[in-house]
Amino acid sequence: MNQQLSTPRGFVIDAFEREFNYSEDQVASVWKKLQRRETFTQSQLFPYRVEFAGNSQEGEFSTGELNIHHGPFLSVHGAIGEVTSNYRSLNYFYGSYVISFRLVRPIQLEFFLEGNKLTLKLKAYVRPWFKPLWRLLNLLLWSGFRLTLR
Repeated sequence: MNQQLSTPRGFVIDAFEREFNYSEDQVASVWKKLQRRETFTQSQLFPYRVEFAGNSQEGEFSTGELNIHHGPFLSVHGAIGEVTSNYRSLNYFYGSYVISFRLVRPIQLEFFLEGNKLTLKLKAYVRPWFKPLWRLLNLLLWSGFRLTLR
């Protein structure tokens, strides 16, 4: 796989986590949406976009399938990792960045389902001085994400 396996000089690893609690009625629907390409290909705000390599931009994810999320100050490309009934990962390739390759390099995005709780974990290499702002940006971004999944 085309991932950087060691922390680049001048960066630290950040593991941002966010938990979302849903009712029993909502959690199955939310989890199902997270496993489908169209949840991401059809809900992006212009000029951002998610694309999958292959013929279909709809349907369930497959392990190893390639994708990219791109737009101004964003180019994160990778491959779907493990997909189970309560876990999914997306492993980002070397060269992926948020804002600038010199500031934030995403490593992995994971979703965990445990009962009525959905946990998101985003790992990235980040410049130490930028980490507080990176955390704030993630809090804002993922707060809106919860609303789009309902």
